[in-house]
Amino acid sequence: MSALAEVPDLTLRALGTQVRARGVGAFEALAEVRRLERLLTRFAPSPLTCLNGAGELPDPPPELVEALRHALTVAQETRGWVTPTVLPALEAAGYMRWPGDGPGGAAVRVPDTAGIMVREDVVSLPPGVRLDLGGTAKGWIAWRAARCLRGTGLVDAGGDLQLRLAKPATLGIETPTGTPAYVELPAGVHGVATSSVLRRAWPGGHHLIDPRRGRSARTRFAQVTAVAGDVRIAETLAKLALLDAGEVLEAWLDLHPGALLLAFEGDGTGWEWQPGGWARWAA
Repeated sequence: MSALAEVPDLTLRALGTQVRARGVGAFEALAEVRRLERLLTRFAPSPLTCLNGAGELPDPPPELVEALRHALTVAQETRGWVTPTVLPALEAAGYMRWPGDGPGGAAVRVPDTAGIMVREDVVSLPPGVRLDLGGTAKGWIAWRAARCLRGTGLVDAGGDLQLRLAKPATLGIETPTGTPAYVELPAGVHGVATSSVLRRAWPGGHHLIDPRRGRSARTRFAQVTAVAGDVRIAETLAKLALLDAGEVLEAWLDLHPGALLLAFEGDGTGWEWQPGGWARWAA
C-alpha cells in the first residue's frame, strides 16, 4: 500500500502461516507474535498443552489468562457458535497435528464453556474439555502485536490483519480462484479477517467445526472476509458468516454497523452482506 512506503517490512513463519509486520516497530511486533505463539499453541509443548493434559494449570501466564477470557467472551456472545471447546471434535474430524493426519469422519459433541474457570492464579477445565484457541487466538495475537507499532503500519497473520492508515488505501483480498478483489479503506484503524474452508482442509473435512454437529461445517460459501474496526471483531464475524449463524450474525452486525462482509463461492462468485441478507457483490 502506498501509505506504508519506505518503512520496515518484515516476515516470519509463525501461527502456521506467514506473518508480516510493516511499520516502525515491526521487529518488536513479530517478536511479540512469536512469544505469544509459544504460550498459546496446541502444536508444541506450551502452557495450553499443559492445561489440556492435566485439566488444571496453576500460575498461568497472564497472556494465556487474557486470551482465554477473550475466547470465553466470544463463546458467550456468539451463543457457542465460536467456541474454544472444539478440540476433540477437530481431532475426530482428522486434524491432530497436521490437517488430515487423523482418520477423520467421526462426529463428537462439542461441550459448552460452563465450568471452565479462569483466574490469575489457576485455570481449570471440566472433565473431557480440551481447548483449541485457533483463529480466535490468531486474531487476538495480531491485535496485540499491532500495539507494538508506532504510527502507520500493519500486522498480517495469514489473513488476520490489524492496520492503521494515515491516508486511504486499497486492500487486496485473494478470492478462491486466486483473482484478487479490492476494497477501499479510509484512513484510520481497521481489522480484517478471512475464514475459509479451502485451507487447512483434507479429503472429507476441514478445520472449521460446526459446534451443532460436532464435525466439519457444511458451508454455503468457501470463504468469508470481514472488515471491522478491530481484527478480533472481524475474525468472529467471518466465522459467524461462514457458519451461517443466522440471528447471532445479525446481532453482531447490529453491534458493529460499519462492518463489511464479503463472501465468495468456490467459483469466485462474490456476495456482500446487506441489511436483511446477502446480495451479489459488484466488485
